[in-house]
Amino acid sequence: MSSRKSRTFAAIDIGTTGVRMALADIDDKGQIHFLEKLNQSVRLGRDVFSMGRIRRGTIEECVRILESFQQVLEEYQVREEDIRVVASSAVQEATNRETLVDRVSMATGLEIEVIDDAEATRLTYLSVLPFLQDKRRKKKNANTMVLEIGGGRTEMLELDGLNIVGSRVVRLGSLRIRNSLEQQRSSLKQMKEVLEQEVSNTLLQIKDQFQSKDLSMILLGGEARFMANQVNPDWDRNELQTVSMKDWKQLATELLESSVEQTVEQYHLTFAEAETLVPALYAYQRLAEKLGCKQLQVSGLTMRDGLLREAAQRDGWTESYKEQMLESAMNLGRKFHLDENHAKEAAGLSLQLFDELVPEHKLGQRHRVLLEIAALLHEIGSFISATSHHKHSMYILANASIFGLGQRDSRIVANVARYHRRSMPKSTHPMYQSLSRRDRIVVQQLSAILRVADALSRSRGRRIKRIVCERRDETLFIHVPDVDNLHLENSALRVKGKMFQQVFGMNVIFVKG
Repeated sequence: MSSRKSRTFAAIDIGTTGVRMALADIDDKGQIHFLEKLNQSVRLGRDVFSMGRIRRGTIEECVRILESFQQVLEEYQVREEDIRVVASSAVQEATNRETLVDRVSMATGLEIEVIDDAEATRLTYLSVLPFLQDKRRKKKNANTMVLEIGGGRTEMLELDGLNIVGSRVVRLGSLRIRNSLEQQRSSLKQMKEVLEQEVSNTLLQIKDQFQSKDLSMILLGGEARFMANQVNPDWDRNELQTVSMKDWKQLATELLESSVEQTVEQYHLTFAEAETLVPALYAYQRLAEKLGCKQLQVSGLTMRDGLLREAAQRDGWTESYKEQMLESAMNLGRKFHLDENHAKEAAGLSLQLFDELVPEHKLGQRHRVLLEIAALLHEIGSFISATSHHKHSMYILANASIFGLGQRDSRIVANVARYHRRSMPKSTHPMYQSLSRRDRIVVQQLSAILRVADALSRSRGRRIKRIVCERRDETLFIHVPDVDNLHLENSALRVKGKMFQQVFGMNVIFVKG
């Protein structure tokens, strides 16, 4: 048997109640083989949900935990580019989150990525994808609700097969509820009343959004896993564990009548785990009842599994997911009366150029999708003004909601659309300067490609579908078959091609045939 080549990856999740790391080898077939999982408690959520900021002592505790993780990473010789550290919810809401990010970077060299709701949704989708793709499950029910109640927020995804048909993130979290209970000094008898009030507020927010009947529900989160373990101590975390609503209600009621101290002693939990258990289990129960689910399926997978699956795929967006993103982009364009023919021509030519230039730009499939979205919507600002439409395009795209795009990706797309014409990126442009150095380089590369594609589609009625690229020394010849003359296109290229020359170090010439 020939051995498969593998690389070791690390996924670190900084959550509301702890810092967790999963280490795994990923072979050249994309198979994930776990090596080690680490988990240490920290009171990030306690600080943020009560004070709005992270205390200095908590920051230093995070640093100590990540320094210990760093030692493990060194033992496994994990490369810097194979480590991903994400933080959500508590860190995202903290007014001094940059203090934590900078302190960790200086102490450990680890770069924390504070992810937004769109990115969290994508990672959640990736984590449950193996269950969604299971042929045995597909035969039973195509409609699925994925529900995770974290310490600071609740995430809901409604799926039809592999397609997301609805998503929502609300500020309902187990630790947030616990803080509310403590602030109101609720007794055990009053706890159910306060819990019901908190959950009812959330039910009002989602009452018109999720209407599908006969939903199969997949639950994620530590408290849901606790419930699955009580039902089946031998549960295989790679399979879904079914829990009936009857069993769920019975145990949730028993826990509701116990103090946190009693729960710690009876179930051998940490105090941090026990104090969020009742709020989460009660919220799961009520949301399931609202959505008409009689049976609950618990997943043993986490956001860290989503991060590792993304590394295994080398592209976190499945074909189905990309199609949903592009359809969302086109729906946005239609609202602003976009010229769809020109948009699709520019996008198609941009992608051909992107593929031809991979050795030069060395970007991956993720950036290819961002280029396609930017190319489709680069003229969306024309709805506001024809003369400065590139600036209006940037503003619209930076503030619009396109399915699957987080804040970082939205800013890249907005900047690429901004620089499809007129001036090149400058240090005096605030939106451009807000990007990281690496993302600024990406914007330059994608914008340069889009400019050349836009010049090629200058004659809007021609519909150039295919090009052939040929490199000779420092010149890129772009052959356009079945075209009589390219005077208009080359005229546009004389203006638009300067950025390409500056970024890629090559002149560009359009030639017939």
